[in-house]
Amino acid sequence: MLSNVEYTRLMEILLRQDQYIILLHQNADPDAIGSAIALKELLKSQGKNVMIGAETLNNLSKNLLSSLGEFIVASPTDHKNLIILDTSTPVQLGIFEDMIQKAEVVISIDHHETFETSKFKGTKYTYFINKERTSTAEIIFDIMLKMQDEGLLDKENTNYDKIIRGILTGIVTDTGHLRFSDVNTLKTLIQIFKRGYHISDVDELLRVEDDISKKIAILKAHQRMKLYSVSEFIIATSNVSSCEALAAKTILSTGADVAFVGADNGSEVRISGRAKKAVIDRGINLAKIMSQVAPIIGGEGGGHKGAAGANGKINMEEGLKKCVEFFIQDLGGQSNGERLEYTEETEIQDCWGT
Repeated sequence: MLSNVEYTRLMEILLRQDQYIILLHQNADPDAIGSAIALKELLKSQGKNVMIGAETLNNLSKNLLSSLGEFIVASPTDHKNLIILDTSTPVQLGIFEDMIQKAEVVISIDHHETFETSKFKGTKYTYFINKERTSTAEIIFDIMLKMQDEGLLDKENTNYDKIIRGILTGIVTDTGHLRFSDVNTLKTLIQIFKRGYHISDVDELLRVEDDISKKIAILKAHQRMKLYSVSEFIIATSNVSSCEALAAKTILSTGADVAFVGADNGSEVRISGRAKKAVIDRGINLAKIMSQVAPIIGGEGGGHKGAAGANGKINMEEGLKKCVEFFIQDLGGQSNGERLEYTEETEIQDCWGT
């Protein structure tokens, strides 16, 4: 939870300005958009004029946006006061990144582990990060509670239903339907449940049938896989033209312990990494690996221990190779001197049968 000092500093800065735009990373997920909607409502209750900007949204976020009757702008504006949510590096803002240079105030609120915090620092920057939270939505909930304690919120001017539904959706999705939740997550959910809400309230928002392009991306990712056996773990790498995060997640569900999937559309390179809990328990941190890979692909990286990504311009194949190399180095550092068995599987065995 934000300390009293952090909260006081944040509110002093937020209440100073009358207009803001909340910026989100590309392909914004429900944690990003739900947190943005909730924070927008909290600031509106204080008489602030607030917009939300994101270059693209995933399908779940589109559902959430429609359900809560919200809208976003998809191209840069002339706003000078920026709030950057759920975004560990500026490059993830896409076409909105250039707004940072012209901004007068930049406030970054995030829960991702990042090794690039200097990217958001300077005289106009204020940075709030809480790596102990499993979602940005939980941080926004903490801010709401502090505002209530300070007597800044009242039922007449605050759309609590919209705020809570945005926050609840963000928590449920970013914790993998609570699979990656912790004690603090559950404490937050208990407070939400006491207000009369339940996870079932957002279930309908989370039912999205994959379109044909996503299905093809997943199948191609499996078709192009390279497999590596390192110690007791199976690492998979692959490449697609889009949907790399979904492909990495799906590859985990089909047997890999770690998946690194790259996408190169000619103008941008993205690499997404996913790891199972057993891998994280061995000390692996994908956010660290992505920060190491980022310079190789000419960009920036960050995220969580078990889910992270890097965005750049070049060298996708080299970046994927380095993901594996950095993984092996980090695993070796946790192996107490044991020799790691490393084997590359160049073919995927036919497991379909007849």
